Amino acid sequence: MKQSTILSLLFSAIFLFTGCVEVTFPEPMPYLRRDRTVFPISWQGEWHHKGSNTNMDETITIHPKYVAMENEQVVLNEKNVLRKFNGYFIISMQDDDDERWSLILGKRRGSVLSIYEFEGTDENYAIWKEVLGVEAIEEVTKSDDDPEIEEYQINPENNAAFRKLLNSDGLTHMGDYVR
Repeated sequence: MKQSTILSLLFSAIFLFTGCVEVTFPEPMPYLRRDRTVFPISWQGEWHHKGSNTNMDETITIHPKYVAMENEQVVLNEKNVLRKFNGYFIISMQDDDDERWSLILGKRRGSVLSIYEFEGTDENYAIWKEVLGVEAIEEVTKSDDDPEIEEYQINPENNAAFRKLLNSDGLTHMGDYVR
């Protein structure tokens, strides 16, 4: 099974069991920035989870071209793109069956690596709507018969709008890792 398929299955299982609404973007974010081929040397090495969040892996190891977690690896390639923007390193991951991209963001402060994501909650949706406007967010339902929201498709107009989104309270802090 391809690595991107495994990653997609993992994210799908997480969304299925937690009831979360998926959040996607039209292309790797930020727009028109160069893809990084390796993680910075200062980020490479073993990181240990600090805290009690059971949804986070205990240890992650960042190698030059991939991140190794307990049960999977995220390899930088055309479907897992690394870019830097606004102090974050952003991994944009494309699903095999979709043209849209999911994001995971990391920000390092000294020996602490903080992980963030766009989590599809009602509170975050309200913030995104206020920052970007309702026209920049599309709600995708499971079917015409089932009005339950399955996905928020966020479409920032440009990088300035994406920066506003990052600087708002619309990101969810997943947890911290230390060396």
